[in-house]
Amino acid sequence: MQTNGPYGGYVYCIAVSHTGSGTNLFAGTSGSGVFLSTNNGTSWTAVNNGLTDKYIHALTVSGQNLFAGTYGGVFLSTDNGTSWSVANSGLTNTNVLALAVSGTNIFAGTDDKRIFIFTDNGISGTTVNTSLTDTNVYAFNGNI
Repeated sequence: MQTNGPYGGYVYCIAVSHTGSGTNLFAGTSGSGVFLSTNNGTSWTAVNNGLTDKYIHALTVSGQNLFAGTYGGVFLSTDNGTSWSVANSGLTNTNVLALAVSGTNIFAGTDDKRIFIFTDNGISGTTVNTSLTDTNVYAFNGNI
């Protein structure tokens, strides 16, 4: 990243979306929220309106929807981060450390051995697994 990139902590995650006007890069930080670059990382803009937790542990893109995983749950932006809304109904643990997309499903991994699935763009989640052997789900890898 360029020196004029996301400020105020570490970058925990990156997500890429492709729109009709080009490529958007999103960076999730440890305390400063989400930053957007529309010029391949040359410059960055904070996009945090409605984002009540700015410790971003995971980002993922599904179509035109951007999801952020935080200790406050899952947040959804339908406008490239310009505005955010809470999208974690059904989560019994809002400490979301990992997100992934498979088709139209969104998976959220938490710090209490749980994986949740959202089949409706984050409107409501259902527990998929409660018996993982480790205590935290930090990442999803590959196609799920």
